[in-house]
Amino acid sequence: MGLILIILALTIALVLALVGLAVILTASAGLGLATAAVSRKLPLWARITLLLALAAAPAAALASTLDVAAVWQLTAWAPPFLTTVASGAVWLAFEAGRRRTPSLPKPAWPVRHSPAAGH
Repeated sequence: MGLILIILALTIALVLALVGLAVILTASAGLGLATAAVSRKLPLWARITLLLALAAAPAAALASTLDVAAVWQLTAWAPPFLTTVASGAVWLAFEAGRRRTPSLPKPAWPVRHSPAAGH
């Protein structure tokens, strides 16, 4: 009976840890998207700097909340930091793609073919 309770407790702890990680990563992704979307008026270097600075916030909060040992702090910082930066970078790349000029410019004059060219 004791072994079953230990396995049940470990399973519940694992499920709670995975749900907590999913919540943290979802919030981090939302923060990255919101940061990139709201800072449209800033130059690109300022947007990237702001994104990196705000990406460190949830990572630091997670490491300090969990009271992670010094050896594991980089491991605790990595998932929320990378999620925030990646989601913000995806948004910036999406905006850059929309701003890019089309590869084939429209002709200045309409193309007219002579009737004899069709034969």
